[in-house]
Amino acid sequence: MRVLLVCLAGLLVCLQTADSHSLPQKDYDTDSSKHDITDPLNDTSGNNSTSVPENSSGNLDSNTTTFILRYITTGDKKEYKGIYAHKNGKVKKILKDGMAISDWSPNSRTYMSNKDGIFVYDTETEKLEKYGNLSDSIIGIAKENRTNDLYILTEDHVVYKVTEEGTKKIKVNEAEHAEKIALDWGDNLYYIGANNQPYVVASGGAKKIEGLPSNPTSAFISKPPITIEHGAWFMCEKQPYIIYPNATSEPYVFNDQEKLEYEKRIRDLDVIFSQLDNQPAE
Repeated sequence: MRVLLVCLAGLLVCLQTADSHSLPQKDYDTDSSKHDITDPLNDTSGNNSTSVPENSSGNLDSNTTTFILRYITTGDKKEYKGIYAHKNGKVKKILKDGMAISDWSPNSRTYMSNKDGIFVYDTETEKLEKYGNLSDSIIGIAKENRTNDLYILTEDHVVYKVTEEGTKKIKVNEAEHAEKIALDWGDNLYYIGANNQPYVVASGGAKKIEGLPSNPTSAFISKPPITIEHGAWFMCEKQPYIIYPNATSEPYVFNDQEKLEYEKRIRDLDVIFSQLDNQPAE
């Protein structure tokens, strides 16, 4: 049975921002989720405050932490406004000028970044601490499932593997001019390169994923919101795909249960976004 995870939040944001026209524009990414329940269909989790209105019929509960990356876009330029955590119906800023949030993880630790390196936020203690000693300006983070190692994407579009508790980094030479990065559940590394085209990093070098639109106007990549052993989630032109480590792909169609959970998540996120929009200007 295919199950829906909170990664759909990232898909939601991709769909919402793809249709926006006004500049400058306020945008949000919901890149991570945390929850204390075993069945992701009953509730899922995410990335920070004030009771959610009772008429909000969604799937967030008091144990859920949803992280939101907030930024302003002017043309192709992003001005980062911070990372927020939503929990117990309240939203608060946890990292000033935050630029990236790690993807979904089954434990309570979420990794995030700004121009000063990597930080780790514990959703149980609600504490944020500097992680390691790197000082890179980081716009993308992905954590391995089997280890505590990370992959990071720096603002100058270089990908590194980060090991030894954030104290060592190794350049991933195969990933050239990356715009976004993601790992699948099998820890295979993918990235979006030039012209919104996705690649998978293999032992023989990076391979372009086949079977996709040649010139998409937008693209989004993440861990898949469905349980598959290998393959990442790729979204372009409002069509979701599963892209595989052998550089192939296939379109994905939501089943009825997934559509229902997705619609619930939309309503939840709309409430959170409204809370952020109503906060005083910084």
